Amino acid sequence: MIQILPSNAWREFRGPADPKGMNQTTHLASIEDANGQIHRCYVKLAPVDWPTPLTEAIAWLLAESLDLPRPNFAALVAVPVHKLREHMPLDQHWLRYPEALAFCAEAVQGRNLTQGWKWIAWLRLKSLYKRAEVARISAFDQWVENQDRHTGNLLVRRSGECVPIDNELILYSLLWPRVGTFGHNSLLNEAAKHMNSASYTRFKVEMARNSKQHEAAFNQVAQRLADTVAALVPDPRNAQALWTSINTFLAGRAHPDWMANQLGVIA
Repeated sequence: MIQILPSNAWREFRGPADPKGMNQTTHLASIEDANGQIHRCYVKLAPVDWPTPLTEAIAWLLAESLDLPRPNFAALVAVPVHKLREHMPLDQHWLRYPEALAFCAEAVQGRNLTQGWKWIAWLRLKSLYKRAEVARISAFDQWVENQDRHTGNLLVRRSGECVPIDNELILYSLLWPRVGTFGHNSLLNEAAKHMNSASYTRFKVEMARNSKQHEAAFNQVAQRLADTVAALVPDPRNAQALWTSINTFLAGRAHPDWMANQLGVIA
């Protein structure tokens, strides 16, 4: 299971997120982990009826099992809403909740690909898809049905490694229809705009090759995912039904041939 931290783990407000993105309450805070270590984290506080804590937690555990690039620390934390209100405006919705569960991840030291002069951003995008981890990230997104991956939520570390930072809209067809409709963004679609035909085909082949790791990674982490669902869904019957749906969805798409068939390539 991912760590689930109490409200006293939210130690200090460190400023609003920039840019704020879809969740206007996302902010920086000092978070104390279960071992007493303090982390400077982005905290994503979504409406209480959204599946954000669950989807982010599942994505984190899957990314960890695949050893994908990721922030060094992540957890779920109960945010003390009254303390957060002292530092940033919150709408009337939040008056009903003394605490709200949020996903937090340690801030990545890196640069957004779209920052800076337009021509520099264009050069970064042209070279982005040559990096091995980008095909791995794109394959991961296709597996978990991430509806919102774009180059704006990839950060580049000084080493040049790309780190994905937003996995909220995974399991889209399973968990998000009751919330609303969101636009579809993917690295695969963006790659088609920036690569010639041969390079784009190679990119899809690399995605398919990387997808062959998904089945073993899923089997390794499945029990932790089931435990996380059970911890976040109070009714045991609802938790079991939800886990059955998630398990069936991810296991089917983790089959070694699923990605190649979806992309129309041989790997």
